[in-house]
Amino acid sequence: MSLLSLDFLWSSTKEFFSLKPLYDEALKQKWNVRFLRVRRNIFRNYFTLNNLSSILVISHDTPLKRVKKIGWEGKYIYVEHGLGAIKYWTYKYPFFHNAELLFYPGKVFKRKMEAINPKFRNGLIGGYPKMDILYKTKINRESLCEKYGLNPRNPIILFAPTWGGKYNNECGIHNLKYLKNVENVISIPHPADYKMAKRYNSIIPQKADGINNFLHLADLVISDVSSVLAEASFLDKPVIQLKLKRYPGCFPEKDKRKDQSWIDEEILIKENQLADLNKRPFKIPFIDEDWVMGHICKPKELINTIPLALREKDKFKDARRYWTKQSGWKFDGKICYRILYMIKEFLIKGERIQIEDIQ
Repeated sequence: MSLLSLDFLWSSTKEFFSLKPLYDEALKQKWNVRFLRVRRNIFRNYFTLNNLSSILVISHDTPLKRVKKIGWEGKYIYVEHGLGAIKYWTYKYPFFHNAELLFYPGKVFKRKMEAINPKFRNGLIGGYPKMDILYKTKINRESLCEKYGLNPRNPIILFAPTWGGKYNNECGIHNLKYLKNVENVISIPHPADYKMAKRYNSIIPQKADGINNFLHLADLVISDVSSVLAEASFLDKPVIQLKLKRYPGCFPEKDKRKDQSWIDEEILIKENQLADLNKRPFKIPFIDEDWVMGHICKPKELINTIPLALREKDKFKDARRYWTKQSGWKFDGKICYRILYMIKEFLIKGERIQIEDIQ
């Protein structure tokens, strides 16, 4: 079997969007690769334990758990599935620290890992593969507006929250109700909330493109703690960040997962006690930084904040520029190429070599 043989494993839509561009680039480079969905029911999977590659590429631990359950005992490479470092689970669990190679989307992720595990040596900064598609996407504004019943001459507002709607009526897609009297709103739910999309007349993007077309189309993006805020900032779109009473996956919310934590319990307790969503709603756990790149308001204040954000679209330009560089890396259409180059160095030489640029 070729040294450049890998299986890319996914189980959810979010993982699909994160890994598919990297897989496509590997195919382009003639690697021996497969893109496999790992289902809960092992009898529905189109692979066997014997033909799985010895090194897997994942962007979540669910596929890893499922293949380990059937006896797979190889190594894995982890590629992050978003650009938001403010969720408490980022590097919280042992599987992050056990990865043979872990790619940070941006420098803030590396700083977070260094705060949690200063001895970790298997990480490289790679960027977020999905951003190559965003970089290359071109749209026809007129035809998209016609398709979705929007007025192309007026500002188009994209509402794209993080997940959590099924757990809390004040989170996620539920806050769309505050935009019911606003013109030219298009709503894209987080993949985890797709089942509720029809209830709110939201759009489920085509799998090949995800949210990219709508990010290019929008004049203003509204979200909460979703990585879509950083994605919008790559395109220099003004954003509004919703100030909520709680955010799924963030302190002081209780972790719903039963997985063992890699981080010492005393550190988790301290971080939980320090969490003050009133004063610092977007503080990144374990480091003293705030993930702020636009106007902040409560959902009920959106009606007044939207015209303000459109009028002051350059007010947070410097913050957007900073956080795009810190959350993501090298927005130039070559992210997948660079990541594969670093994977190749690891597979052939067993070395983790940071590539800053590539011809």
